[in-house]
Amino acid sequence: MLTGEPARLLAGITTRIEQVLASVGEVRDAALGLAAAAGAAGRCLLSTDLEALQQPVAEVLTRHKGFAAGAGIVLAPGVLTDAARCLEWWWATPSGQPSKLHVDLDPQSPEFYDYTSLPWYREPERTGQRAVTGPYVDYICTREYTFTVSVPLLVDDRFAGVAGADILAEEVERLALPVLASLPSPVALVSGTGRVIASNTTRAVPGSVLGLAQATPDLWHSTSLPWSLLAGPFSS
Repeated sequence: MLTGEPARLLAGITTRIEQVLASVGEVRDAALGLAAAAGAAGRCLLSTDLEALQQPVAEVLTRHKGFAAGAGIVLAPGVLTDAARCLEWWWATPSGQPSKLHVDLDPQSPEFYDYTSLPWYREPERTGQRAVTGPYVDYICTREYTFTVSVPLLVDDRFAGVAGADILAEEVERLALPVLASLPSPVALVSGTGRVIASNTTRAVPGSVLGLAQATPDLWHSTSLPWSLLAGPFSS
């Protein structure tokens, strides 16, 4: 097992992501508060109610500036009475002011964005637990390699959607590289599906997928994220 300073620094990366997840939890709680207020007023949640989430989301993006690139909530179909589907997501612009993401949620449209089919939505729906998915190319928002962290929204113990945030993969790689560069042999930090997050060898470039049988996954494994540090050699 990997011990000493490298292990502590890699654990520090997961701590950074845990901090983002804690902030996502605040957005979830704000959304649940809006649902509770609507219920107390004897009505269902409306899309206009969700405008109040912009402030807590802006606080998340400010708190994690340069690390988290977007945040918000995505509701399960049918939760709102005035919209079949709902994606309330803001992304961090270069000016620092959050901008709302607009996507096509019409199932009849050729540009339809079916978020219910994506892992960051499906995993919390299936397990009732938080999820860390990626890295993947986010063509909708960042257009870069991205991780999405998400937590389920539960209303009366029923799944009502997710709250989440996008984390730039290049920032995770930047934090990991000094640790990996200090190790004498080829290693790669990979996701649970074997996709490379960062490595110290050109035989395992970020974004590529390693066959997990190629490597020995016994150097380090995060206890809170689906990530491992694998030892080479790796095939090119």
